[in-house]
Amino acid sequence: MANLRWLTLLLLFAACSPSRAELVIANGPDVEVLDPQLANTTAAARVFQALFEGLTRLDPVTLEVLPGLADDWQSNESATNWRFHLREGLQWSDGTPLTLDDVRESWQRLADPATGASYADWMRDTRIETYHDNGWVVVYFTRPMPLFDRMCAYHALTPIPKALREAAPGSLPDPLPSSGPYRLLERRIRDRIRVERNPFSWRADSVGLETIDFRTIDSQFTALNLFLTDEVLYTPNVPSLAVPELLAEHADIYTPAPQFATYFLRFNASKPPFNNQDLRLALSHAIDREALAKQAGGGRPAAATLVPGLVEGYEQVAAPSFDAEQARAYFQKAKDAMGGSIGRLEYIYPSSELNRAVAEVLQQQWREVLGVDVALVNLENQSFRPLQRGLEYQVSHSSWIGDYLDPLTFLELFHTQSSNNRTGYSDTSYDSLLDEATARPIASERFELLAQAETMLLQQAVVLPLLLDISQELASPRLQGFHRNAAGVIDWAALRITSEDGSE
Repeated sequence: MANLRWLTLLLLFAACSPSRAELVIANGPDVEVLDPQLANTTAAARVFQALFEGLTRLDPVTLEVLPGLADDWQSNESATNWRFHLREGLQWSDGTPLTLDDVRESWQRLADPATGASYADWMRDTRIETYHDNGWVVVYFTRPMPLFDRMCAYHALTPIPKALREAAPGSLPDPLPSSGPYRLLERRIRDRIRVERNPFSWRADSVGLETIDFRTIDSQFTALNLFLTDEVLYTPNVPSLAVPELLAEHADIYTPAPQFATYFLRFNASKPPFNNQDLRLALSHAIDREALAKQAGGGRPAAATLVPGLVEGYEQVAAPSFDAEQARAYFQKAKDAMGGSIGRLEYIYPSSELNRAVAEVLQQQWREVLGVDVALVNLENQSFRPLQRGLEYQVSHSSWIGDYLDPLTFLELFHTQSSNNRTGYSDTSYDSLLDEATARPIASERFELLAQAETMLLQQAVVLPLLLDISQELASPRLQGFHRNAAGVIDWAALRITSEDGSE
């Protein structure tokens, strides 16, 4: 009987376990919400690149703007209004028409404060009109938006199906209509998101795979082991401890490259004690970023600037450098202003091997330079993000991958009206520099104003760049059509899998 019970359990387990998808990837942390307007993690972005398509998309090799759901677009000379022409015959993955009204209502939903979207400010103060007789949607801005066609490739601006637009907060329609090369087949919380080829996609004939599993795998060590045993063919990150061996033994598949991304600290400037600029400067000057990079960076170089140096023509702006004597002077000044005691200091960060290693080095450096113990609080992503958004922290981990190749994608985060601010920072001079910069059509003039804004942000120590991120992707040689790039763009429709002998 005991053997029969075990056999029954094994059969039940096998019945509950999904068969293997054609392509399996290690996608990192669980995707909290399958709503392109509400999610803003890199794990979610990878899924949305498969499920949803913007009016434009980015070439994964050159990062040039390509046609997406729109086959033509134009702007006026001042870039205050943009016109997009939708392809004829577009359909959602359930076969229903994808219309101009879907675009207009999706963008209106993004701008609605009730949605709670992080990118609501992209569509603030806009008027959107549709012209059904000729297939154009036109958006009118009160400010220049010279990069809007590039921004339309990002998932926050993709059209959202009516079923999702009208769904109750936190709920997901079943089925979930999508517009990309794939459609949602199954979602298992903390396990996987499975997608299948979308026969209604305008690119359906060029889609190379039938099914893809985006596996939820928090541990980079687990992901690496699965990759090395051919259980997954792609993983976006590797553990720092494995980098030397990967460089020595697997240089053919492990080729780190600069990303348009920065790993940095946010200080909560909205409340004590870090509304005190001297305290922010003290902790900033106490960090030896070169030592941090060597000890915990996992191959990532130290960051001297917030905006990575990948934008041609943009002058690099230096953050506060390591200076122990100056750090102690600022710390004493802050203590004097607070009556001689700073109180308990706390640093929060989301769980990962890299984040823990960085946090421990920061804690050690702050203790050695300032004689202060900063408590480390390790949180799961689901707990970390609400605290950061709600300004319920003192010092916080942050990282950002640029949504488009321009300094503004980093600097606009700290505009007073930005939903992604998360620091409580508000400075009318800073806002004015950004607003004026977006109104300048000449890149050199715009970059000069943006550099002034970045200088102000770093001199006030609202944020502190720590590491320049690098692409640490591992992609199997069998995964054809995959291209590394600075923005993490993957064209899932273009992927093919070859067999061990090289045939598809």
